[in-house]
Parts: sequence; C-alpha cells; structure tokens
Amino acid sequence: LMAGVEIPVFSENHEILVTERSKPLQGPMVMSFSKNIYCQQVPHGSFLMGRSNPYAEISHDISSSWEFLDEMAKTVLHILPEVAKLRVIRTWGGSYNISPDRQPIISDTKELKGFYMACGFSGHGFMFAPITGELLTEIILEKTLDEYANELHIDRFKDKDITVFEHSVV
Repeated sequence: LMAGVEIPVFSENHEILVTERSKPLQGPMVMSFSKNIYCQQVPHGSFLMGRSNPYAEISHDISSSWEFLDEMAKTVLHILPEVAKLRVIRTWGGSYNISPDRQPIISDTKELKGFYMACGFSGHGFMFAPITGELLTEIILEKTLDEYANELHIDRFKDKDITVFEHSVV
C-alpha cells in the first residue's frame, strides 16, 4: 500500500556466488530456465552465478544459505563440470521486487491522479530503466501507448487470471 493505492508487489531474496579465478572456460553467459541457473565468467576469470528459489518466502531477508550453495553445486556439476571444481569465494543475497506475473508495473492509477509507478521488475530494473523513463513520460503526458506498453498497467491484475510467462527469475 502506497499513498492509498494497493500495489501488488512483494520482495524475494535472490542469492549469487562468485568463484576463484580460472583460465577461460566459458564464452557467453549461460542461462537455463529449465535448470534455473545463470552463470557468467567475468573478464578477470571468476564466475558469477545465481538462481531463483521457487520456494522462497516473501520477505526482506537478504542472507545467503547453505541450501543455495548445495543446489548450485549440484546443478553446475551437471552443466559445467569444470566450474564445479572451483572454490567459492563469497555469496550474498539481494532483494528482488516482484509482481504476481513477474512483469513490471509501469502505470498511472485511477485511485490517485498524478500518482505514477514503476515497480515489480523482478531483478530487471536496470536493464529496463531507459524504456521505463520513456513510458512514464508518455503516461504523464497522456499520450497513447502501444498495446505492449498497455499490458504493463496495474489494472491487469484486477479481476483477471494471472499468467506467469517466466517462473524462473534470474
């Protein structure tokens, strides 16, 4: 609830780890929705990798867990066996702001004139920042949005079934 407007977003902890440096083992970033993992070797040789937790509770907890390390080790062993041999240097968690359908809300609202929102990016906020600014400008100037931008309006959650296209948020 913000300014009297019910905004359907929640927070979820997403964990990441970084490994020791290694010789080049991987080209472009690997992302697998079926294995629920993303992994990228950075220029100095370490690997950054993470995954979402489909069983995560809604909270503001941003700690790291042994369960995360265990699941990552099992997954990496199967898809990138050489990386599984590297030592983990550190882990951390961070909060993702998520909407029920895992898509951003970029919208005005009928409940409060002049109240605009851009939230629920599910970890994609920095990537979507340029288009978010453009869409909010169009909304504020009351320009007609294209059909795809209209799908990001908060009203999509009112009295409708919610379809989640991307369950594995990375």
